[in-house]
This record gives sequence, structure tokens and C-alpha cells, in this order.
Amino acid sequence: MIPPGDPNFELVGKGRAMNATKIVSFFPHMHLRGKDFEYRLVTATGEVTTLLRVPKYDFNWQLAYKPVEDIPVPTGAHLEYTAHFDNSPNNPANPDPKAEVRFGEQSWEEMGIAFMDLTMDAKQDARSLFIPQARPTAPKQ
Repeated sequence: MIPPGDPNFELVGKGRAMNATKIVSFFPHMHLRGKDFEYRLVTATGEVTTLLRVPKYDFNWQLAYKPVEDIPVPTGAHLEYTAHFDNSPNNPANPDPKAEVRFGEQSWEEMGIAFMDLTMDAKQDARSLFIPQARPTAPKQ
């Protein structure tokens, strides 16, 4: 929920660890309150690389961003993104700065989705892209 009047509401997303793949395009998606969007790659050792930064997101210009070369994602890495929203009266596209805004498909609602296109070996099972997470075990009694 984006509070009424908030000029810089932050949304952060984090993906699961992945097996080796490549990123071929990005498509950040927000609605009328979208302000900026950033994708980051975090390696298994914690090294962070900014992959794409859209400093002035505009709902009227929803673009696919294609890097000059495919971006390798090493095994064990995960992707993160940060998006900011302007729900203030200073945002001329804002349909109602007094509204609490929730996720929804209509443009007067909001979304913060980090779409990407990935490639992988055609012989690889698509379900193996993400590394299974360890499940907690029940304590022994």
C-alpha cells in the first residue's frame, strides 16, 4: 500500500538464487505513480552490479531495454530491484494523491514488476533455472 501524499515510496524485490543463464532484455513496469526503477545482480559472494537504472520512469513510455550484449548470470546469483513511486500532488500524472494505492491492473492502481527475458540451454529443463531453497526441518523431539 502506497500512503496518500507519499512523494518517494520505495518497493524492493528480490529473486531466488539461479543456475547459470543470461539476461537478454528488461521491461520495468509501473503505472502513473511510477518514479524510477533499478535492476541489480547480486552474486553468491555478495558482489552487487547495477544492470539497469531508469531514473525518470514514464508510464507513457513503457520500453524494453536490450543490453548491447547478453548479461551472464552466474550460478548462485540472484536479481534484485528497487522502484519508487510518487503519490504526491507534485506528480502531474497522479490521479488522486489523497488515495491509499494498492496493487492492481488498472492504471489508477499500481504495479512494480521487474519483467526480464532470460536465455538458457535448450536442453536444460526450465524448472532447473532456480536453485531449490532448503526447507526448514522440524526440530527433533
